[in-house]
Formats: sequence, structure tokens, C-alpha cells
Amino acid sequence: MFSRLRPASLLLFLFPCSESASCPAPADPLSRYVSERPPFTVLRPESWKVRYEASPEFFRVWVSDAGLASQVEISLEDNRSARSDSVALLRAKARDLRSRFPDLALTEVVACEDLSCAAATVAFTRERVPFKGRFYFQSDPMQTVIRGYAAPLARLEGERNLMLNILANIRWGNPRSADQPAAARAPQAPPVQMQLVKRRSADGSVSLLLPADWTFQGQSGRVLAVAPEGSVCAGFIFTSFQVIPPQLRIPVTPDVIQSPYLAPSRFLPLVFQKFGNRNMRILQATPDPQAAAAYMQHSRTRCVAEKVVLSWDSPRSQPCLGGFLVFNGQPGVSGIWTSLVAGLWGPGQEIDRYIPVLDQIGKSFGINDQYAANYIREGLDNLRRQQARTQEAMRDLNRAREDNQRAWEARQERKDASNARWDDYRRGNSYWISELEGGKIYQTDPWGTRDTVTGDRWEGAPHDYIRFEGQNPRHPSENMRELSSHEVQKLTGR
Repeated sequence: MFSRLRPASLLLFLFPCSESASCPAPADPLSRYVSERPPFTVLRPESWKVRYEASPEFFRVWVSDAGLASQVEISLEDNRSARSDSVALLRAKARDLRSRFPDLALTEVVACEDLSCAAATVAFTRERVPFKGRFYFQSDPMQTVIRGYAAPLARLEGERNLMLNILANIRWGNPRSADQPAAARAPQAPPVQMQLVKRRSADGSVSLLLPADWTFQGQSGRVLAVAPEGSVCAGFIFTSFQVIPPQLRIPVTPDVIQSPYLAPSRFLPLVFQKFGNRNMRILQATPDPQAAAAYMQHSRTRCVAEKVVLSWDSPRSQPCLGGFLVFNGQPGVSGIWTSLVAGLWGPGQEIDRYIPVLDQIGKSFGINDQYAANYIREGLDNLRRQQARTQEAMRDLNRAREDNQRAWEARQERKDASNARWDDYRRGNSYWISELEGGKIYQTDPWGTRDTVTGDRWEGAPHDYIRFEGQNPRHPSENMRELSSHEVQKLTGR
């Protein structure tokens, strides 16, 4: 699959716009984008947007045109525990792209002999528009680096040099910190301040301090609050979802998700997909046995609890980052299960500035203690009712299957009886039953009639098949009833 190149021969190939080999200058002038927290700089056209994510383990930057079509990206991750080589990075990136673009094709794949570097050209279709680009992968015992670009195929040749220049001019650290005194450096952005107002659900079950312009939906001990569309990506959630396995094939309501049983960290992305988000990435998932034990005390239902850190892109392509506690109850006999999701999220690029206000919102969450117990019981009751409906549906399905089986058996019976009559006619046989003799069977063939119990025979007319009309040879006063060989077989079990 891979062509092998020595690391030295790949240097210019992997970094075509490095300091030793610069690309032609782009047609549009580049301006400097400077980030203080985390510190990095990017040279890009003024109209291009910059997004990023950062944690102690990874750092990612995306630079996109105004329409979010052409895009440059770079990702650095800690490799001390994973020990991934560049080919493993390439395969992981291909899986990620293929999950979003099923027609993904890889070409021009090359790798260093020691697997420390690799590269591949990608092609895929996005919203019926063909895209093409190239990704470069590096790995060492300390970190991994993925660099890449992609653009609509019709614009690729015109924008390739621009994207390579952007890729070559992403610099870590704040360049102003080295040549300016501390007093002249730009101050760190202060924490976000928001005026919070108390919101309470109509039934009095929950209350929450929120910014006045946030949407608030609260009822029956559940709440979902989000910042207005078009502003920052931020919100609060405390709600449960019923999850029905797809094989049950029963209608579901909007608050129900269809899925096989999953771990909390794998289930959480499905929740945010329901709200139109995309590009979900699980950054951290930690089991929480103490929270699971507390849940079991209230609900008397076994569950799995995990603390999950999730990043995603909103429907408006805003980077979001959230922390959640997710409980997944054990599935019942029918396979139905519930998930309780609680957490907060904010803008991925400025999450540190939003932490204080999100902390205020989280601490203000109030739920009536008695109502909380009722809420858990209600959730279980809903689950039981759903299970009862499912079981009734399954009983109806079984009844329908039984009816179908009986109808099939009746059709098969008629078919077998018809076939038996035709076979009797073809062979010149008929069978007769004597009620007077307690169900004794007589058989008529082309030469006469035989008592099947004693073996006695009456030869010739009127006892042959052509002429015999059912008069009992031993008791002429009885007219016997004719049977087919199929009916005889059922009566005698032979």
C-alpha cells in the first residue's frame, strides 16, 4: 500500500513551504492572527477564519476561508503513552474522514522507512461538491503532528500555494513576548462577565441562574438552557433520554434515541447530533463509580457513570467544548435503557474565560429534593410503561406470527390433500372408512377391495376401483365414506 522513502528525501516533500523551500507568494496579502491564550500566530488572508482547540495533551488549529470550504489544519498530540507511528496516524485520519465522507479515496500514499513520516492525497465529496487535498504525518516518541489542506476541486490549483503558505506560517508561542517588555505586551483577556437572572420552570421543579437572553426549557425535573443562536456556543443540560434498540422497530418521540446499548462516552455524541452539531470528538472519558453508586441508591437500577469531556462544531461551525456526567442505566429485558446527561459547555477557543460564569450557572442549579425523587421514580415508571408497550407489541407480533403459521399450515394441508387425491387417482386407489366397524379402513385398487386390518380381499366387480361405490363388503347395509391417502395417514399415523 505504501511507497517507502528515506526521511531525508521526504523533508521537502512533507514541508514544501518550509524555510528552506518557500512557495510562491499568494495573490491575496496575508495578515497576522495572534492568539495570546494559547500563544500562537498564523499568517492568513484577513477574510479567513481561525479556530482552535487546546488541552495539556493536544493542540489543533483550523484556518478556513469565509465560506468554510477551503481549509488548512494542523494538529499536535502527546505521543508518550500512545506511541503511534505516522502510518497509524494516517489510518486514524482516514477513518475519521471516511465517517463523514463515505466516498473518501486515498492516493499517492508514501511513508518513511522508519514510519516516522507519511503523506497521502485525499479526495471526497462534500454536499455534492468534489474536494481534494493532501495530509502530512509525523511521529516521534514525544509527539505526533498532522498537517493538511483540502479545497473544492475546482479551486484547488488556484488556492494550493495560499494554503501551503498558511500551513508553513503557523508558529507556536507569542512572537511579541521575546522582543517586548512585559509592560508592552498585550494583557490577557479578562474572564467574561454576565448578568445572571433566576429562571424557574413552570411546574417549580427546577431553577437556574442564567444570562437573560439564554433560552430556558424546564419541566418535570429536566432542563436545557442554551445561548441565543448566532452568539457564542454555550449551554447547560440536565435531562434524560429513553433509548430504544433499533431492532424493536417501534415509533419514537423526539426525546427518544434509537441506539444499541453504548458506554456513556460513546452515547453522548448521539445526544448532540440530535441538535444538529457535528464533528464530535471525545477528549476524555473517566469512569465514576461513586456517582454510579449514588444513582443506584436513588433509582435501584444498575448503571455506568462516566465523566466525559467532549468537543464539537455547532450548526454554525462554532467550536464548542463541554464537560458532562453521564449515567447509562442497565437495559431491561426488552433492551430499552435510559441515559441521564448533566453538564455545561462553552466556546472551545475561550473556554477558560467562560469557566467562572459557567461555574456560577452550575452551582445555581436547584432541583426540589422531593421532586428529584419523584423524577427518578417517574423516569422508571416511564421506562416500565414503555417496556409494557413494547412487550404488548411483541405479544401482538407473536400472535401475528402464530396466525401466519396457522394459515400456512392450513394452506399446506389443502395442498397435501389435493396432491394425495391426485396420486390416488393416478395409481387407481381409494380408501373407505367404516363407522359401523369402529373406523376400520378398506382399500380399493384396480383388482378389488382389501380389509386393511385382517387382510381379507374381495376380487373383481363390483369391488374393483372402477366400480366400487362404498358398500361395505361385510355389511352391505353400510355405505362407507371415501377418504384420501392423506386423510388415512393422519388417522393412522402412518
